[in-house]
Amino acid sequence: MKKTRVLASLALAGASVAAVSTSAVASPRAPAATSVTLTGKASGVTLTLMFGSSGPAETAAVKAAAAAWAARSHNHVNVIPASNFTQQLDEAFAGGTPPDVFYLGSQQIETFARQGELLPYAPLVAPAKDFYSALVKAYTINKTWYCVPKDFSNLALEINTTMWKAAGLGAYPTNWAQLQADAKALTKNGVVGLDVGNTLDRLGAFFAENGGSYMNKQDTKFNFNSPQNVGALQFVQSMAKQGILQFPPQQSAGWAGEAFGLGKAAMATEGNWIIGAMKSSYPSIKWVAVPMPAGPSGKKGTLTFTNCWGIPAASKNSRAAVNFVKFLTSTQQQLKFANAFGVLPSRIAAAQAYAKQNPSVAAFVAGTPYAMAPVPTIGFATVQSQFDSQVVNLATGGASPKTMLDQLQTNAEALLHP
Repeated sequence: MKKTRVLASLALAGASVAAVSTSAVASPRAPAATSVTLTGKASGVTLTLMFGSSGPAETAAVKAAAAAWAARSHNHVNVIPASNFTQQLDEAFAGGTPPDVFYLGSQQIETFARQGELLPYAPLVAPAKDFYSALVKAYTINKTWYCVPKDFSNLALEINTTMWKAAGLGAYPTNWAQLQADAKALTKNGVVGLDVGNTLDRLGAFFAENGGSYMNKQDTKFNFNSPQNVGALQFVQSMAKQGILQFPPQQSAGWAGEAFGLGKAAMATEGNWIIGAMKSSYPSIKWVAVPMPAGPSGKKGTLTFTNCWGIPAASKNSRAAVNFVKFLTSTQQQLKFANAFGVLPSRIAAAQAYAKQNPSVAAFVAGTPYAMAPVPTIGFATVQSQFDSQVVNLATGGASPKTMLDQLQTNAEALLHP
């Protein structure tokens, strides 16, 4: 996303201003204390909410939530389900009229935060301990927690139970050795045992399971070509060379969920968004989701993908916007969103309640304590795309895991030291 303006001031003409100090949450991982200045009135104002919708169900749920809050707070909310969210959000910021509340992904947080375009309001909404630590970390830059995580999705292993029973298999895999053996047993009659997306956003789960990571704990150095990551990618390649693991392009599928739904793959690695896809497009497939299998050392790992509720530093009505986000991230409202369009609540209490009510999401929620978020570094999307373009070649031996990760390391480091 191109950013052309830095919105540095909250002293806006005509707005009533109040200073609010926040204290650090009582937790060893709590973000640093911050001071936030809120603008505008708590009621009698009009807010703009912009978001990228996954479909009619999400749009209806967001509009209903906005209407409910507006009625109880005596405000009004203009809800904009953007047709091209990234472009429209960029244009709004560039034009000096950013929405008062908007979706923001963890991969964009650094771009906005470093340019001073985000209000670090999150500690005003709730203590960090109320949310999963991995999600809080995803929206924390230089110890400042900027925005409250809206919801999230984790990767899990999906299994076609009909094919599983036909193959005479027993317990579901909990480690790599079992995963490989099961994938081999399931590969037959034109069906591959496991389909994995040909992107870092799927293969990274294997890095985590092998004790690897994208960056160090301080997020100051990349670890892409670590022995753990190389070993993980070599494991994936070994399965691909055996023909028991394939990537979507090899099966003429747009994503692993499609290959799984069409019966071309007995297992797949996707997030909880697959639940809706299976219900709507492949209702006859009987399947189950289980946590991602652990690596050789027994370490568990998965990837998480999340959005937060962003509030711009330039908002003239940040007081009302913060109150709006409090409502949107309440346990009750998060459960409404989850039931409406399948996202996982970011509040621990809400996520646990949702998983209890909906056993099909339990495997996705289970990975949250150890889930790894995408790289937020500015410009990384281009670097990742170069890596992703080589993944399919792992199956033919035309790509070397060590070479691919060395190149990824070099290109990523250039972002930190241009």
